[in-house]
This record gives sequence, C-alpha cells and structure tokens, in this order.
Amino acid sequence: MMWKEETVGQNNLRKLTFVLEEDTDKEYKGSVAIDIFGDKIEMVAWFKQWDKVKASLNFRAREYNGRRFNGVSARRIDKAEWATSSAAPSAPADDDLPF
Repeated sequence: MMWKEETVGQNNLRKLTFVLEEDTDKEYKGSVAIDIFGDKIEMVAWFKQWDKVKASLNFRAREYNGRRFNGVSARRIDKAEWATSSAAPSAPADDDLPF
C-alpha cells in the first residue's frame, strides 16, 4: 500500500492518497487510488500495509478544459470482518467493495 499525504487548495486541506488492491488469486489484480480528506484521514491511520479492509467509496467525474477526470474518495473504511478467517464472504454487499 502506497501512502502520500499532502495539503491542497487555498485552505491547505489535508489529503491522503493510497492504493487499494483486489484480494484475489488472479495474476493481474485490480487496484484503485483512493483520496481521503481532512479529519477522515484518522480513520485509516491505524491500518498497516496488506490489512484487509472493507471500503465504501464515492466516485466523481469532473470536467476541466473540455476533458473529464475521475476521482475516487472513501467515505468509510473498516477492517474486514472476514480478514482473520480463511474464508471470504460468499457475496459482497451491494454498496461495499471487499478490497
């Protein structure tokens, strides 16, 4: 898991960017860069690299100079309940992705 913390904007808002990787046996795993802002950074402060987590994500597309850019931010990240067992849940909840 890569971490990068910086301040952005005129108000010097704290921003933390990190990468979530899919937990599968696939040769090529899916991954996504996640941004967390302000006080929400504290919700991931205790995680270590390779911890299994359950993330609720927000997706947003923005237009700038005629081009579209995607953004992904986390609204909630919890330690995965099934992380300590050998069996993953059979089907993830509709609004949460088990990364």
